[in-house]
Amino acid sequence: MLLLWSINIRKIYKPDIYYTNPMLDSKSQDTGYGEINLHIEPKKKYTWEEFKKEKPPYSIALDGIVNAKTIIDIEDPERPYANFDHHSESDDLVTRATSAQVHMIINLGLFDIFKKDGKPYAEVFVNHCDEDADHSCWLLKHNDLVTHPNRVIVETINRLVHWEDKLDSTAGAYPLRDISMKKKMAWIFEPYKDARFKRILDEMDEGGMRDIIESVGNRITLYVNDKGQELELEGHYEIIGGGPGWSMVEETGSAARMAMYNDGIKTFVIVVSEKDGFFRYTFGNIGFGTKIYLPKIYERCNMEEERGIITDTNRWDGTTMKGGSPITTGSTIYPKKLEYIMNDEISKS
Repeated sequence: MLLLWSINIRKIYKPDIYYTNPMLDSKSQDTGYGEINLHIEPKKKYTWEEFKKEKPPYSIALDGIVNAKTIIDIEDPERPYANFDHHSESDDLVTRATSAQVHMIINLGLFDIFKKDGKPYAEVFVNHCDEDADHSCWLLKHNDLVTHPNRVIVETINRLVHWEDKLDSTAGAYPLRDISMKKKMAWIFEPYKDARFKRILDEMDEGGMRDIIESVGNRITLYVNDKGQELELEGHYEIIGGGPGWSMVEETGSAARMAMYNDGIKTFVIVVSEKDGFFRYTFGNIGFGTKIYLPKIYERCNMEEERGIITDTNRWDGTTMKGGSPITTGSTIYPKKLEYIMNDEISKS
């Protein structure tokens, strides 16, 4: 039924051809290549069956809008569907971030199937505007650059994909020691981080999220053109709770998670926002020497939520390394109660 890979064998360029001053044409910079239509549905979640029923052929779901593992359905080549995700039914040590999956499948010939009139075509769906979603959208839109014959362009894109994969898979806590690249990425994703630290993501509609995705995309294009900037790293955070082997924190800077890692905090719960009694939390856990098993925490939190909150597509969920609260509603569990739940579950380990 599934996964009939189509690999496009492209022209092989001699390894000694190396362009030192890549300049992308205006079409690549402004419009991408083909017809890649972006649809943003804030906080919406689908099952795989619902997505295929409600969306047209050539639809691609990104980074959690579908509550299912990565799947490419090309049983009928005239009605292809795809979902790229690393949140549901996945392990962060063996599953790439969504943007890295998208990058790989573009190189393997995604648009040999997802095409109309000989050009790339896709209806792309997201439900948020974080770094991984923004990056994935840019890669799909600029698929021609991903497979560009100019080695400098390709290597510049590959470098961003590599580090975004590492950071996103570890909830931003991977020890990226290339400080210059970290500063470049802080600048690239500043529009999203700025909204997150201002705690306005919960209130953001489709237009607000589109502005962020497009702003980040424009910065990625500048970065690929060697016209990007660097942003000084600010690693501020405040510990507001915790327990054995973990901390509950609030972030106030783009490098807060790097600072937490440097300070020895390898398991954390971030209080992202609160509105009308509903909280949003992000979990990170790269402390393999601890007894903290996040899936048990998610299971307990789902049991502790008020009636009517938890559904098949709106629940505490994630992997052993990262996760968080229900995306559609947020959580009714206040920080002190979450702290109690965490410590209670840890004490049973």
